[in-house]
This record gives sequence, structure tokens and C-alpha cells, in this order.
Amino acid sequence: MKSPIDKRHLSSKQEEVFLTRLINLCGKENFRPKLDHIRSYLTLDRKAIEEKSKVIIIGGTNGKGETSHCLNALLNSEGLKSCLWTSPHVNSITERFRYCSSNISIEELIELLDKYEEDIIRLQLSFYEALFVLFIKYAVSLDIDYLILEVGLGGRFDATNIFTKPVAAITSIGLDHTQILGSTLKEILFEKYGITRISGRLFENIEQKFLKDILCNWCDRDSINCTSVSNESETDFQVRNRQMAMALFSHITGITNINDDFKWPITPGRGDHIDFGEFEFTFFGAHNLLGHQKLLQSLNDTNKVQYDVLISFSSGRQDQIKSIQKLYKTYPCIVKSVNILEFQHERALSSAQIKKELQSETKVYEMHNFLDTILGINEEIESNKYSASSTADMPQNIQLQTRNILVVGSYYFIADMQKYFNIRK
Repeated sequence: MKSPIDKRHLSSKQEEVFLTRLINLCGKENFRPKLDHIRSYLTLDRKAIEEKSKVIIIGGTNGKGETSHCLNALLNSEGLKSCLWTSPHVNSITERFRYCSSNISIEELIELLDKYEEDIIRLQLSFYEALFVLFIKYAVSLDIDYLILEVGLGGRFDATNIFTKPVAAITSIGLDHTQILGSTLKEILFEKYGITRISGRLFENIEQKFLKDILCNWCDRDSINCTSVSNESETDFQVRNRQMAMALFSHITGITNINDDFKWPITPGRGDHIDFGEFEFTFFGAHNLLGHQKLLQSLNDTNKVQYDVLISFSSGRQDQIKSIQKLYKTYPCIVKSVNILEFQHERALSSAQIKKELQSETKVYEMHNFLDTILGINEEIESNKYSASSTADMPQNIQLQTRNILVVGSYYFIADMQKYFNIRK
């Protein structure tokens, strides 16, 4: 009999093979504004799902992932069956395919790819589109009451936007992916609003009053019944996400009381912890200025723990790097130090790119070297090291001031760091 460790190792190898195969078929993950081919191909599956299940689509700049997971957990607590699509993933591609409280197995995912590979090739699907097609094929095979979809990017042209009568939710609006979604908040709202349907239902948690007014006018024009979940912009971001999940839950189930012993889920990259050596690492996905603002406000208002911060940046938000760095300096009561890292991913910014945006002598460290240094690890895993051409600074004589390490940035950054810890366990 194989040990659990052997099984995890085998699953990891299978996933590597799966991802390599999918990348060879579709290229690496990116966004393209194209929807008709997905909508046409999945017409019969869409109809089958809508006949038996309620569809909820959740968009927004920040908070849509946590809201989706919270809604899924609420449904499962009442014994209701749900299928949840989220992106990106942190530790495993299987996180994107969730049935009730469990992820799909990598074996099931491989079987799906085997079955639909020819269609993926014929339709020339992107990486994200191919995964979503496999998700819908998976969902249609299940006995589910609810289908929960977290929008990947924007909304209007996202692959999730194929259903004819979903309950829609917009969690927040902020500047993000401006090269794709537009350079103003109104333009971004327009893209998110694309997940609604005429005479449909929308729940919103937008903080800016002028955007609420615009949204109200659009909903009146399109006969959309719109509910504002919270009008208190100061409310903690996690509370707002949970309020949205509860509002959606009550609407789609008719259940208005939440069990007193209900425990909100903690998912990878959304407040989870890893203890390693003398340190406790806490992970929060915050991929834009608004996300960092909400996180710091929440930490400052709720737990008063002091942190040394590890942060990194992905492409598409270069214009926000300097503002994000300055933001952390305005919270000296909880932020003891800010350490900027570079990490391994095609979307990651290099140390040279980060320094260019900061226009300062701020040091930028290679992630693995930095962690090895603070943890006192001398061994080197070559597959996880950058090449000698990296311009990262050498992490010498680093003295962190607390045992509490806050890891913030894109989910790609969080995934790379959690992979580091998994390898070294």
C-alpha cells in the first residue's frame, strides 16, 4: 500500500503532465475578448444545467473569489449540492473544479481532457477557455442544485458569461487590468455589468456613490432588480464578502437564518497560514491598490498584530507599484518592514522591472534566496532558483522584527511561495 506522501507525489506528477499537455494545446493562460465560440459549443450543456440548477455568477475587482467560496460553503451547510468554478488556483489546478466541499481529482480531470481534447484543438481554445469547457462538462454530469461561477476577468467577454438567466453579483469596482477593461471606473463597471441580463437580478456591493448611481440608472433602463447589500463603505472587506454571500444565499434558497455554528471557509491565498520554523506565514491575495487598501484597513481594525511584509508584483499593474509601496508605509502600527521579492512565473515582474517603477534604491530579493536566508536553510533546490542573470539583490544580514509574516500580492506569487514550503516539508 502506498503512503499518503506517495499519493501526493504521484498526484503532483500527474498534474505537471496535465498542465504541460494543456499548455502545449492552448498556450499559457491569458485573456482574450471572445465569447461566441464558447457559447455556441456549450449550448446543450448550458440548457441542461439551467433546467436543473440555479446559476450564480459573481464578478468584481476584488472579493469575488472569497464571496464564491463563502456562498458554496453556505449551500453545503444546508445539504444543498453545488458546483463551484474559481480562478486562478494556488496549490493545484483542481481547486478550480469544486463539487460541494471537494475538489475534482486529477484523474477525473485527465479523463475529461482525454475526452474533449479534439474539441479543444478544433475550437482553438485558450488555456482558460479550455479549463472552463472541462468544468462545464464536469458540472453537467453531476446532480447539482446550484452552479457558482467566479468571473475570471471583466465579465462581458469572460467565458463564464454564457448563461441566459443567472443571478448576478458585483462585489467591488477598482482600477485593475486597465489596458483590457478601461482606464476609468465607469468603463470597468461597464465590463462587469455585462454579466447581468435584461429583466434579471443583480446584487451589488460597490462602495463609490457615483458608480452606484450609474449602476442604478443602467438597471432601471434594463428592468433589472438590483439590491445593494451594504451601504457602509467602512465595513471590513471580509465582512462585506460574507454579507454578499449571505444575501445571495437567502435569495436563491429562501433560507434567512445562518446556523450559529457555521464556520466561514479559509481557502488558499485568503487568510490561510503556514507555520515554518519560528515564523507564521499568513497569505492574502491582493493584486491591486484597492485590494491592498482593504486588507490593511481590515488588519488595522481587527487584530492589531504586527507583521513583516513580503510582497511581489505581477504584470499589468506596474503603474500601481509605487502607490502600493507608499501605502504600507502609512501603517507603521502593524507593518514593521516591507520586503519586495521577485518570483517565478511568466506573469511575474522581474527585480529590474520593479526597480524601474519604484525609481529608488529599494532592494528587490529573489524569493527562494530570501526565504532560505531568513529560515537558515543552506540547501539549494536548483529547479526553483533563478538563473544567474537575475538582477535581484543578495539577501544578506536580513533581520525581520516579528515572527508574523504577511505574504501579499497576486495568487501567482502566493502559489510560488506555498510551493516552496511544500517542497521543503
